[in-house]
Amino acid sequence: MYLKKWIMQNKNTKRLDYIDATKGVAILCITFLHFERGVIPDWLNIWIGLFMVSTFYFTSGWLSSIKGRMAKPNELLKKRIKQLGVPYLWFSLLIIAFDVLWVLFGFMDSGILLRDIYKTITLRGIGTLWFLPVLIIGEYIFTVVRNNKRKWMTAAIFMAITLVANYAYNNLWLPLRDLSEMNKLIDAPIRPLIQAFHAWPIVALGYLTARKWGNSFINTNKAKLLAMSIVLFAISIILVVNPPFDIYYINGVLSNTLPAIAFMCLFAVFTKNIITGFFTYWGVNSLILMCTHFSITMEILMAFDKYVLHHPVFEGPVTILYFAVCILLTYPLVNLFNGKLRFMIGK
Repeated sequence: MYLKKWIMQNKNTKRLDYIDATKGVAILCITFLHFERGVIPDWLNIWIGLFMVSTFYFTSGWLSSIKGRMAKPNELLKKRIKQLGVPYLWFSLLIIAFDVLWVLFGFMDSGILLRDIYKTITLRGIGTLWFLPVLIIGEYIFTVVRNNKRKWMTAAIFMAITLVANYAYNNLWLPLRDLSEMNKLIDAPIRPLIQAFHAWPIVALGYLTARKWGNSFINTNKAKLLAMSIVLFAISIILVVNPPFDIYYINGVLSNTLPAIAFMCLFAVFTKNIITGFFTYWGVNSLILMCTHFSITMEILMAFDKYVLHHPVFEGPVTILYFAVCILLTYPLVNLFNGKLRFMIGK
């Protein structure tokens, strides 16, 4: 009911359906992997995990190129704080209020509530909310690079900083992080910066790909797009299952981006049908699903599984059923946040 009504209302919009549908796949994959426990094979879990978040970075860069005019850093920051910063604040407050309720019911330790407040302040984010400040910072870095007169030199400098920061964080800091609670507190404000350093090269790659191909993409022969989609899916899976070379960063970038391009090609071929409409719906409303599924809907379903059904462990095929229930429960939430509570998503 919700989906058919939405498709009818939005059939004449000027949005790029192949981008929205690709983002829909990504957010549904994120939600699926958060629920799934021991059902799908490890290689598939890894493959999905590599592209699901970076797809949003790539499509962000792609869209900034398609739109033509590149915003200046301060313009972009102002715009994205409204689009992403406002939802970060409101959904953080909503989840903290939910935490308080869960503590009162005895489902959660009060220490988790204090931890979530600290995560909010440091931009580490509660649950999936970390993504919002990371995308803002990642896009800001790219925009600084793109608007600099010596853009290639600036890009090289930021790339060097990215590689050094990534190495230092993963090889020097991570082994120390879990040794004490103080180290975990120190890590909270560092983590978003490191993740933003991961994000901006993917944003840049999306931008550069669209510069070369974006304007002619939708007019490309559908048979070629379908063939390209199949080839890119195959290459990205091979890079996970049996990588031909052991260069972590290159493998990572390819595995992060090739599925995103493959899905874009696929949805450019198969347009205006109920399946594409389903994914497009969740792409358009990805912010709402991202902000609610992990720290609210999933917590409720896990409490039901534990305290009502008395399952000792949240795992197995039933977790797929809970994923489906989560999606169904989010449809009315989409209507709510696009209606009376639209101020919470920056509208």
